[in-house]
Amino acid sequence: MDIETSGAIRLFFPNPSLTLVYFEALANALDAGATEISIDIDVQAFDKPETLKITVSDNGDGFTDENFERFRKLLRPRDKFHKGIGRLVFLNYFSRVDVTSTRSKWRRTFIFKDGFDSNVPIENLKDEQPVKTTLVFNGFAKDRVKSYDDLKPDALKPLLIEQFLPTLDARKRDGKAFKISISLKTNESNAQKEFFPHETAITPDDLPSMTKITIQDDSLDAISAIDMYYHIESVAGKGSSLTAFSIDGRTIPANLISPSSFPAGYLCVFLFESEIFHSNADSSRQKLVLPEGIQQARLSRVLRRELGKVLAEKVPQITEKNEKIKEKFEEQFPHLLGFFETDTVGLIDRDDALAIAQQQFFRIQKEILQCEKLSETAYEKSLELSSRTLTEYILYREKIIGRMKAMTADNAEADIHNLIVPRFKEFSQDTLSSEIYQNNAWLLDDKFMVFRTILSEKSMDAVINAIRLDDENAGDTGRPDIAMIFSADPNDTAPVDVVVVEIKKKTDEEKDNFYAVNQLLDRAGKLVAYCPNIQRVWYYAIMNINDTTAFRLRQFKWTPFFSKGKVYYQEFDTPHPDGRIIPTPTFVVSFDAIVADAECRNHTFLEILRDGMKKYAENHADGESPVDE
Repeated sequence: MDIETSGAIRLFFPNPSLTLVYFEALANALDAGATEISIDIDVQAFDKPETLKITVSDNGDGFTDENFERFRKLLRPRDKFHKGIGRLVFLNYFSRVDVTSTRSKWRRTFIFKDGFDSNVPIENLKDEQPVKTTLVFNGFAKDRVKSYDDLKPDALKPLLIEQFLPTLDARKRDGKAFKISISLKTNESNAQKEFFPHETAITPDDLPSMTKITIQDDSLDAISAIDMYYHIESVAGKGSSLTAFSIDGRTIPANLISPSSFPAGYLCVFLFESEIFHSNADSSRQKLVLPEGIQQARLSRVLRRELGKVLAEKVPQITEKNEKIKEKFEEQFPHLLGFFETDTVGLIDRDDALAIAQQQFFRIQKEILQCEKLSETAYEKSLELSSRTLTEYILYREKIIGRMKAMTADNAEADIHNLIVPRFKEFSQDTLSSEIYQNNAWLLDDKFMVFRTILSEKSMDAVINAIRLDDENAGDTGRPDIAMIFSADPNDTAPVDVVVVEIKKKTDEEKDNFYAVNQLLDRAGKLVAYCPNIQRVWYYAIMNINDTTAFRLRQFKWTPFFSKGKVYYQEFDTPHPDGRIIPTPTFVVSFDAIVADAECRNHTFLEILRDGMKKYAENHADGESPVDE
């Protein structure tokens, strides 16, 4: 065999570890039908890796001519289940492997290393020999052993059980005895690291008793079923979990549920076996490679669902956890109702649960948008998706209201301006759908959602200078706190409405407050004169309204609006230089009124949509898309 070992290792085993040496040696022994296997680890001290020697012996078929022929030729597997490359990992950690195989009256001895001489005939013997194959790993090729656990029998035992559970469990079910002995010999123990001579063994008694459930889902494969083997038991301490695919007698992790999500105090094992998975591992046996036509996302949903059902039945607190998280999700994300994996929502990471639901939502959106013709069912689905999208927007508005509520007197007026109406941006009607998340003038009134034109900084400066009152100084210190949004481009000749938001200085002085109210009318006059195509001015003055100010507003014929805060309204007539009268509906509003009223309006929308989504989800529990193919 003439290969460049280091390059082949990087190609086939991108993330090798010393445990792979044990895995591959044990796999070879089990493939050979061995029932007695020993793994003997000999090292003078943990910090003396150059002294490490590992011996693996078994009573399997050994290196017969047929077996040796496959061994000496790389990528010449015995069948589709075997890759024919596992032995490469030996040379990543050891410079040589001394192999001796005896059976009946023959023996084969050779050294596996770089430049391996594959011309090794069988040696005939006079006397009958015991059946035994021994691999001795010498010349540790690394600077150090990365982990004590790679050498400790008690740490290796659960790893070997996990890796070969499908093979070992099958033997147990067939009543076939086996014993895998693991021992450590060292001259220098380390009590602190619990590193000392020790031995243990794996027998059928160490394996969990597995229960089988058959899963049939035509959306995955109309022919092949999936067998789920599981074991759940209460144990002392934190517990542990294993969720894996059974592929050719070995396991490959199935990242369906985070180990931390399994209930504490339980041993949980889930193995999934199917024709779908056979021989479908990558070269390093660390990842499942699905056959064409089977989607990973769909497979994960099906397996998580079945796994979740078992856990809900066997572990009562799982159901409780699922229900609590489900209720929380329904409250926070009603637009995704019906897309959450309700059987496992409490078992997977919160972000993962949301991502899965969101992907489902996007998938169905895509299906609808790609339809050349809407069937009746697809039309109904499009209406549902529209409702979900609207719900998503209403949820966004709740977040904006939350930010508004969090603002205090210490916040700069510019922060409030940018939250209501972003400054210095120019929008257009053509981009309404994408920019609707940037204009929050609905905080004042929902009709302002369609006002899109916000002045650039240069244009805004020109307007501010034009409407500056006589007692306001030029420059930033004398600049009034004003934000504006127009129903159309004010530079065009077409008539436009304009919303003016002015935040007045916080004060309880009645004189200052009424002076501020009188300023509104003067500023409206200057604005109408500056922008001749204005047909209406919606003026909002945000200010502190104490009881005295409220009383005085009533005296001057300001009408109080129903509100959880204080809102007063009066419509004025602003003369245009050309003689026309420009209606100027004017609102004096307390800050808390904006927040409370917007919250009330938005919450009503949200409750209507949330109830609708909940009813739809209950009526379409299967979550399948009715879109015609």
